[in-house]
Amino acid sequence: MIKKPTTNQSIPQTPDERESLRSAIADYASQHRLVPPLSMEELRDHATLLAPHPDLVDYAMVLLNNVVWTETVASIPYERRLLLLPQCLRDSRNCPATIDEFGLLCEECGRCAIGELQAAAEELGYVVLVAEGSTVVSKLLEGGKVDAVIGVSCLHALEKSFPHMADGAIPGLAIPLNDGGCIDTTTDVEQVRQAIRLKSDTPWINRVDTARIRPIVEGWFDSIDPASAATRTEQIACEWLCKEGKRWRPFLLACTYDALCETHSEFPEDVRRLALAVECFHKASLVHDDIEDDDDFRYDAPTLHRQHGIPVALNVGDLLVGEGYRWIAETENHTAELFHIAVENHRALCLGQGEELIGLDASLPFSTGQIIEIFRHKTAPAFRASLQLGAVAAGGDELLVQALGRFSESLGIAYQIHDDLEEYRSGEEHDLRASILLAIANDQKPIEWISPDTPNLPHLFDELMVVEKAAQLLEHYKNEAIRSLNPIMSAPLKAFLRRTTSKMLGGR
Repeated sequence: MIKKPTTNQSIPQTPDERESLRSAIADYASQHRLVPPLSMEELRDHATLLAPHPDLVDYAMVLLNNVVWTETVASIPYERRLLLLPQCLRDSRNCPATIDEFGLLCEECGRCAIGELQAAAEELGYVVLVAEGSTVVSKLLEGGKVDAVIGVSCLHALEKSFPHMADGAIPGLAIPLNDGGCIDTTTDVEQVRQAIRLKSDTPWINRVDTARIRPIVEGWFDSIDPASAATRTEQIACEWLCKEGKRWRPFLLACTYDALCETHSEFPEDVRRLALAVECFHKASLVHDDIEDDDDFRYDAPTLHRQHGIPVALNVGDLLVGEGYRWIAETENHTAELFHIAVENHRALCLGQGEELIGLDASLPFSTGQIIEIFRHKTAPAFRASLQLGAVAAGGDELLVQALGRFSESLGIAYQIHDDLEEYRSGEEHDLRASILLAIANDQKPIEWISPDTPNLPHLFDELMVVEKAAQLLEHYKNEAIRSLNPIMSAPLKAFLRRTTSKMLGGR
């Protein structure tokens, strides 16, 4: 027996009601200058105010998400868009189409709207899929085949896809099905037609092109020739600076500048100077960290103090700090503000490292609050300095700089919690003394504190649900990082940072 579509109470029942709500939401988004991507929390908060009835909040979220992404989707070339249609739109009794592992192969028989919509989209250059699920879509997005998605689906499926689309900051428009059930469904076909034909005269500004920026950043360091250094001390410093690594800091700085300028032109000399400066600060901190932690290896080679002795290594680290400030001093614009940002973050890093070292020297357990504060001071400045320096170089205002500071704090804390969890789950030996895991365990054992040498520590962590609680903290600070992006008025920067958060901390 064929299941008939059911009335969907989560969607306004008439076209006029749906259009009225769409219009009201468009006016609201314009008045409040909402910038995509909006987080799930943002969408729900605004939609709760806009929905005429609590049952329509989810529908209002979809409409609001459509509104904020419309201009972006309209500027993306048709051939870079994907149209995703559900198989349930077909006439189940009379459909002659076959279905394979990629979806429904429409015969364009005219018995339903699928054939018409598919033909119209393909004529414009779209990739079209008539399929359920998101596996193929994810592969297309990850492979860089498409940059925007227009999809028709039920609200339930849209709710499940929203977090994944948000994690990737993927521009998308969604047209919900008008009725329930999973067979012989209907949708506002005219809305789908309009969405397919969307076209803007505004030139398409692609997302931050990380594939273009990465080799540029690497080239700035490849051009440094340690052999040309005037002294042996400078030569050692240059060799250490050019050691391979992730170079996240100069990369984030360059991407921030690129996102705010939106021209994707060549980087000015100031950006190169600042990128070199943040890497100088980072490499200096590694030299000092390795001495403080008595580490033997870095980059699969002996640490600098093992190669040259502690006095030489300390001096090279200090020289790199000086070199970083020299690069900033040579910038031509906003130099005083750039110095202020560098100094504040340098100071915070030293305070965080100091609290950790003093705590370890006292051989007493850290509380969760103490560890979070160490992360806030020690890990967050790496992100904060890079993002804020890139923003100021691009002419960003104080409100943007402050928002990036809040984002960096939450991201830095979340990143360190994630790192602690990944190290523990790997099963490899590592120092737990200043980890969030040991702090969480000790907060629950006020009488007899736990050390890394406590017998059967993994069993104790399981008993105290330490990993689960750390994962909850990670999710909290990840959400705080996402929430802190709300005031940012640059869509490219907001989208880049949203994707960066997901990449660093893992998607939903």
